[in-house]
Amino acid sequence: MKKTALHAFLISFLFFSSVAVSPAPAQVSGESVFIEGKCVRCHTIGKGRFVGPDLLGVGERYSRDDLVRWAKDPESLYVERKKKPINEGYPPMPPMNLSESDAQRVADYLLGYTPPPGLSESGTITGQVRNITTQKPQEGQDVVLVSYMGDRKEERHFAKSDSLGAFSFSSLRWDRSYEIMLFHRGVQYVSGKMVFLPGKDEITLDLPVYDTTSSDENISLRSLNLIVYPDNRGGSVNVTSLYVFENSGDTVFTGEQTGPDTTSLVFSIPEEAEDVTFSDSVNPEAAERKGEKLYSKLPFLPGMKRVALGYSLLLSQIGEKFSIGFDYEVGDLAVFVRKTELGIRVKQPKAVAEDIMIHDEAFLKYVLSDLKPGSVTVGVSNISFLKGNLDKYLPVILFFLFAVAGVVYFFYGKNRFSSMNSEK
Repeated sequence: MKKTALHAFLISFLFFSSVAVSPAPAQVSGESVFIEGKCVRCHTIGKGRFVGPDLLGVGERYSRDDLVRWAKDPESLYVERKKKPINEGYPPMPPMNLSESDAQRVADYLLGYTPPPGLSESGTITGQVRNITTQKPQEGQDVVLVSYMGDRKEERHFAKSDSLGAFSFSSLRWDRSYEIMLFHRGVQYVSGKMVFLPGKDEITLDLPVYDTTSSDENISLRSLNLIVYPDNRGGSVNVTSLYVFENSGDTVFTGEQTGPDTTSLVFSIPEEAEDVTFSDSVNPEAAERKGEKLYSKLPFLPGMKRVALGYSLLLSQIGEKFSIGFDYEVGDLAVFVRKTELGIRVKQPKAVAEDIMIHDEAFLKYVLSDLKPGSVTVGVSNISFLKGNLDKYLPVILFFLFAVAGVVYFFYGKNRFSSMNSEK
């Protein structure tokens, strides 16, 4: 499926920017910045080379000001020294986008770092697999640990959980990141990449798994935002649908078997839709289009799931109106229509528009609640077409008006004039 930049833009500023962001603490330690700023993804401190060089004793090679620049703006060092990368055998350091104060904290942390005593020569990852549906430890579960050097997979390690659901991987190298994968009842679970933090030689985590169901009784659509965005040329309308689903149960919803595939969530799209994009922040390609339906192939774990669906409609194909369908009852539905000369309006009972500004652009906002599965009808009246072609079609319009006036006179005015003469 083709992904358009416009759909990505709409998703970013209307969907994800609506999530409240907690303010950062006023004071954070240099170690916290080093970890949360993702420096640990490429560097160790006293554990050997990784994606980037070991930073133990880095103050012997660079001044404090240089360390601040490395953390804040490494490109300035490359330009100054006319060499990129500076350290042979390592990739260039990407910009970390740290503030001046955070960059200084990282520099001070590195200059003052002392390895803790008694640190092991290798690392250990331990954890427990627990079945949330049964509320019991998952015994005999195969667990796979994958090691990475950068983005390249290196090795696989295997373990099996014991009667308490516990598993362990030992003798792990520092200069790697790790990811745990397992399959339970046909559903894949992935931990995300982990690294050993400075001064730590153990990682502990819990891995929840669930039983599965094909029933959608616990699936609900909490909210739906529809963004109708006509392009500037007036040739097409871009539609982005932003869904927030909830699985309120304690099982994974796997959906129904349709042919060789299992499909979970279903989405309506117009038959004329082009440039269809789909993403649920996990796998943007895990959906299949069949006519006027789009089927997600991904299982739905308990909790919330956000889905973004986008497509384009040519005005030459949709005419004066089109429909945006939804296959689930929805608690809150909001429609945002970009204001242009197209004169696009939502034609829905009880739909009242409110003028709002989003990123310096004018929109009409409609809010509807407690809707059954159905669709929203959108009307199109292309005012810009007449404006843009007024000079071209004005003679034709005037000729038509004179012709109509002549016909009216011929059939009505002439007869009336003859009638008046007869009376005289």
